[in-house]
Amino acid sequence: MTHHEPFPPSTTAVFWPRCSAVQGCMGRAVADGSGGCPAHLPTAEFERFVGSLRPGGDVDLRGVTVPAWLLDAVLDAVTGPDGRPHLGRTRFDRAVLPAHAGLRGFCVEGDSSFDGACFLGGASFYDARFFGNASFRGARFGCNVSFHAARFHRHASFEEAVFAGDALFGEAGWHADASFRRAVFLGAACFDRARFGRDAAMQAACFGGAVSFKRVRVTRHARWERTKFRRGAWLGPLVAGGRIGLADVTAHGGLRVHAAARLVGARGATVHGEADFRLRHAELDLEDAVFDATVSVRTLAHPIQGLDEPSWPGAGTVRLASLRRVDAAQVRLTEVDLSGCGFLGLRRPDALRLTGDCTFPTAPRRSWPRRGPGRAVLADDDSACGDDRLAALYRDLARATADSGHRRLARDFRYRALEKRRHSEPARWRRWGLHFLWLTCGYGLRAGRAVAWITIIVALVCSGAAVLRHDNRQDAARMLHMNGDNT
Repeated sequence: MTHHEPFPPSTTAVFWPRCSAVQGCMGRAVADGSGGCPAHLPTAEFERFVGSLRPGGDVDLRGVTVPAWLLDAVLDAVTGPDGRPHLGRTRFDRAVLPAHAGLRGFCVEGDSSFDGACFLGGASFYDARFFGNASFRGARFGCNVSFHAARFHRHASFEEAVFAGDALFGEAGWHADASFRRAVFLGAACFDRARFGRDAAMQAACFGGAVSFKRVRVTRHARWERTKFRRGAWLGPLVAGGRIGLADVTAHGGLRVHAAARLVGARGATVHGEADFRLRHAELDLEDAVFDATVSVRTLAHPIQGLDEPSWPGAGTVRLASLRRVDAAQVRLTEVDLSGCGFLGLRRPDALRLTGDCTFPTAPRRSWPRRGPGRAVLADDDSACGDDRLAALYRDLARATADSGHRRLARDFRYRALEKRRHSEPARWRRWGLHFLWLTCGYGLRAGRAVAWITIIVALVCSGAAVLRHDNRQDAARMLHMNGDNT
C-alpha cells in the first residue's frame, strides 16, 4: 500500500454491493439498479438520488470517495428548518471524505458509523449531535479535527483511530461510555472541560503531542492503562467518581495528575521526568513504578474549584497503598496517610522525604505506664518477610525521616530496626548484647528505662551501704562490750 492509498487494494472484501461504474471503486452502489455509487452516477440519476433524501433520512456512503460537491449536496438535502443537517442511520464506513469536510452542527438521529473512514484534510464536527451509537473505529484524520462542544448521547467509539493533526474535544459531552482504546494522537489532544457520563476508556492509546484534560468530569472510571505519552501529560484538574487507571503507562516529559477520585492506580508506570500527584480522597498505588526524577504526592486540602465532587466520606486525605519496588530519584510525601502503605523493596528508601503530618500505623508501647502515642511502625510488619529485611528497611527510613526533620519517627524506626535485628541476629554474643541493651536502656532510645535501672542500682547500693553500716555498728558495740567484760 503506497502513502497515497487510503485503503488496501480493491481486492479487499467488502460487505455491500460495490460500484460497477468505475473499475476498482469500493463505493456502495445505490439501490436504483444503475450499479453506480453516488460519486459515479450520471447527472439525471444523481439528481434523483439527491431528491430522494429528506431531513432525518438514512444516508449510506460506505466505501465512497466523497468529493466536496457530493458532501455539500447531501448535507443540503437533509438540512432541516433549524439550519442543521438531520440524518437517520448514517454510514460512512471506509469512505474517503474531502479536505475541510464541513460537518459542524449536524445531527445524527440514528446510529452512525465512520469505521475505517479517511478524512483527507481538516474536519469539523463542531456542535454536532449524535443521538445514537457513534463509531469512528479505525478512522484516519489527515489533519486537524474538531469535536468541540459535540454531544454523544449513546456509546461512542474512536478505537484505533489515528489523528494526524490536533484533536480538539474541548467541552464535548458523552452521556455514555467513550472509548479511545489504541487510538493514536500525533498532534496535540485537548479534552478541556469535557464531560463523560460513564467511562473514559483510553487504554493503550498513544499521545505524540501535548495532552490536556483540564476541568474534566468523569462519572465513573478514567482509564489510561498502558497508554504512552510522548510529550508529558497534564491530567486535571479532573474529578472521577470511580477509578483513575494509570497502570503501565509510559510518560516522556513528566506526568502531572491533579484529581479527586476513589482510587488512582499507577502500578508499573514509567515516567521520564518529574511526576506530581495532587489528589483528594484517593487511594494511590505506585507499586513497581519507575521515576527517573522526583515523584511528589500531596493531599489537596480544598475541593477542586468548578468541579462538583461526589459525597465521599472523610476529609479528602490521600492514602498511599504501596511503594513496594518503586524506583525514584526522590519520593516527596506531603500530608499523606501511610497507615496501609507497603515499603518493602523500595529501591531508594533514603530518598524518602516527608512533609507535614504523614500518618503511620502504631504499635502499643510495652512500657508501663503507657504514656503518649504508640510507636510508629510499618504496615509491612505484618508480612511474612524476614526480620533482617525489615531491619534494613527501618534503618534506611530512620535516616530518611531524620533528614526530613521528623525526629520522633526516626527514633521509632531506629528502635524497630534494632528490635528486628535482636530477633534475627545469628551471632549469639551479639544477640545477648542486644538483649542486654533492650533490657537496660531500650537501645539507648528509652531514657526512662535507663533512669529506672540507675534508680534501682542506686537504691540497692544505698541499701547495701546501710546494711553494712548497721552491721559495722553492731560489731563495734559488741567489741566494746567484750572489752568492758575483760576489764
